[in-house]
Amino acid sequence: MYGALTAISQQDIKRMVAYSSIGHMGYIIVAMAAGTEVSLIGAISQMVAHGLILAILFHLVGIVEVKVGTRDLKLLNGLMNPIRGLPLTSALLIMAGMASAGIPGLVGFVAEFLVFQGTFTVFPIQSLLCIIASGLTAVYFVILLNRTCFGKLDNELAYYPKVAFSEQAPALILALLILFLGVQPSWLLRWCEPTAKQMAMELSIHPVQQVAIQPENPSGL
Repeated sequence: MYGALTAISQQDIKRMVAYSSIGHMGYIIVAMAAGTEVSLIGAISQMVAHGLILAILFHLVGIVEVKVGTRDLKLLNGLMNPIRGLPLTSALLIMAGMASAGIPGLVGFVAEFLVFQGTFTVFPIQSLLCIIASGLTAVYFVILLNRTCFGKLDNELAYYPKVAFSEQAPALILALLILFLGVQPSWLLRWCEPTAKQMAMELSIHPVQQVAIQPENPSGL
């Protein structure tokens, strides 16, 4: 919740993406604390999904900063313009934002769904807070995409520099992985399942024991 609310208040798109990362780490912490097999599969899947999504977001933000010269939301607009803007970069940014918000068909949806399903029986209140935070993720990415990609170009430059294919290639590869694992999540889940089962088994065999901390005796006896 802290990461999502802080991201909403940012004017720097790189800071907004960074705080969104903090918010998504909360899902992983809650899922690992729950310790169920489903939640652990979700936690591992979320780590993979988060790594792919954050990598493409930071890469695209870097392209925007290099080509436009700013990361300020107040100065960015109209990058979707097919002639004077950065259309392919904007399209990839939209897809990455949708994946981070957990839109079905992209890798983020499967991971978040498993986290919520696996943790709700153990931590219902925390799971509900995570679901609310997931909704707030859509809010700040709508703000980012609406101000950055859409609208009219009213900048002083007539054209932004073209993005070379070599600059765009890493984002294209990450986008294909995000889409493929979203459409075929079984590839990711089959890879995560053995580790999650082993972890859940270890947690059930060796439950966490609370150790009582004895107050110090000021007399030394």
